[in-house]
Amino acid sequence: MRPSRRGLAHLALSLPAALAGLGLSSCPDAASTPSQAPVAPPPLDVKFDSARAWRDLEKQVAFGPRPAGSASLEATRKWLEAELKSAGLEPVREPFKATTPTGEVEFSNVYADLAAKGGAEAPLVLLISHFDTKRFDFPFVGANDAGSSTAVLLELARGLAAVGPRDVAYRFLFVDGEEAVRAQWQDPDNRYGSKHHAAQLKVRNERARVKAAIVIDMVGDKDLKIERDDYSTAWLYELFASSARSAGLEKHLSQRREPIADDHLSFLEIGIPSLDLIDFDYGPQNSFWHTHQDTLDKCSEASLGVAGKFVLAGLPALERRLAAPK
Repeated sequence: MRPSRRGLAHLALSLPAALAGLGLSSCPDAASTPSQAPVAPPPLDVKFDSARAWRDLEKQVAFGPRPAGSASLEATRKWLEAELKSAGLEPVREPFKATTPTGEVEFSNVYADLAAKGGAEAPLVLLISHFDTKRFDFPFVGANDAGSSTAVLLELARGLAAVGPRDVAYRFLFVDGEEAVRAQWQDPDNRYGSKHHAAQLKVRNERARVKAAIVIDMVGDKDLKIERDDYSTAWLYELFASSARSAGLEKHLSQRREPIADDHLSFLEIGIPSLDLIDFDYGPQNSFWHTHQDTLDKCSEASLGVAGKFVLAGLPALERRLAAPK
């Protein structure tokens, strides 16, 4: 994930135009924002075990650096599959090859679906985290990026699976290859896994069912504050932010807003309302990001718990919006 205002001004200029071509907008507007805020629905009766999520973060860090195509990422992938199976879900591998600046690389996403009460015709929501770490010439363990979000998504999968089917179906999607292979984030060298999954949604005729994509990224920071990303769909951000305030999580909403390039762009590009839940202010002036300092001691179990509550606070309102008669 990269901020377009810090070295990626070209993306800040080009993406809004691309979204406009899709009939989307990177900024709030009257057409995309509900005219009247709905009454907050009751919270999901889902247990989010922050201690277990922390152990999952420790597990990933113990694998060491986990760049795409590495043996350590494959070990992480197998571990994720085993954990999803233990939660009663059926993990699916989504292998593919892509040409990168360093040659062809083998990637593989992993996802598991929680079916809805209404079956295959019900709306589908994607909950997403990348699980690869950035390639560096030093041992980069990526505790926050992307260990934290992977731990949170895995615990969300367990909790939602435990309560059983709802009116909306969920896909817990762990994407490979979010990080650029080169030092700098420059298209098309990034988002390999999410771009592939977005393309496969159309190939498998699933695109019409997918009504929202929620990306979780860098949510382990001890001083957790979720930013407002300008590329994210306005009504989707407002829905989650409002729900977070109602849940007493307002102090974890940052006043910062900026356009951030992340996996949600892959789904915005095919017309899916998408949201990036991210704290892109990690350490003084973001100094821990993509450095040897992205370690467990910069993260906290409490922040993982807040991130889980943040997502769970917004899902009931999203479910009600998606399940409402059109």
